[in-house]
Amino acid sequence: MKKPVIRVLLFTLLLSACPFLLHGQEIDIDSPNGTPIEEKIIYNHQNSINIGIHSQGFLGGFKIGKIKNIYTTCNWETEFFTLNSLKEIRMISGYANPLARPFVYGKLNTVFGIRFGYGQEKRIYGKPYWGGVELRWIYEGGVSLAMLKPYYYYVLVYQENAMGEYEEVLDERRFDDQSQWLDIVGKAPISKGFKELGFSPGIHVKGGLSFDIGTSKTRYQAINFGVIAECYPMGVSIIDSQRNRRLFLTFFISYNWGSRFNK
Repeated sequence: MKKPVIRVLLFTLLLSACPFLLHGQEIDIDSPNGTPIEEKIIYNHQNSINIGIHSQGFLGGFKIGKIKNIYTTCNWETEFFTLNSLKEIRMISGYANPLARPFVYGKLNTVFGIRFGYGQEKRIYGKPYWGGVELRWIYEGGVSLAMLKPYYYYVLVYQENAMGEYEEVLDERRFDDQSQWLDIVGKAPISKGFKELGFSPGIHVKGGLSFDIGTSKTRYQAINFGVIAECYPMGVSIIDSQRNRRLFLTFFISYNWGSRFNK
């Protein structure tokens, strides 16, 4: 009688211990050092947005990327930019007038535009296992479209009134239209000139270095440095002393952030 009782007690103890034994045998999808599984997956897409400055203005845009392998990523890029002249000097008139805003003497057009391009990132130096920075070459080329909005001034001019007499009046004029100018009071509203928008198509190439500073494989973060060369066959006129300029060489720095994923 003792043996059946002992067997029942052992079986009862074994059933009681099963939850603890099973818990000890759970499969951990994390790596032995605690790395999440998503950090061990190789992703095939990388989309990002960026914002930055260049030596003649500002830029910002987005990239749609395809990761071909650990060494190469192909990108379709759309970028918006502004373009100023290095010879621009902001001035202030001496008039005590609410319209006396700072202006750039000799400016012909406010220039902004858009670039469409295709390029690649090539890995030079990968991140160590403990993290750090990954270094890549970046190069891209494509088409550009510069948009030229005429720049208007508030100016004092002589104008004939209904009595046939000439008097000083405030008018909005472009730099090319200096007839009867007395003095510049300030810059006209930024909205002035959009109905006279002009276009100048061109091409561009871009090259530089990318420093991937992201701490996660699913989150893309990078700082890019480089140079952009552009050619506009029809020319771009920003300031009076540099009319119809065709070639532009600018240096840029941008911050990029986005995500990596599979689809």
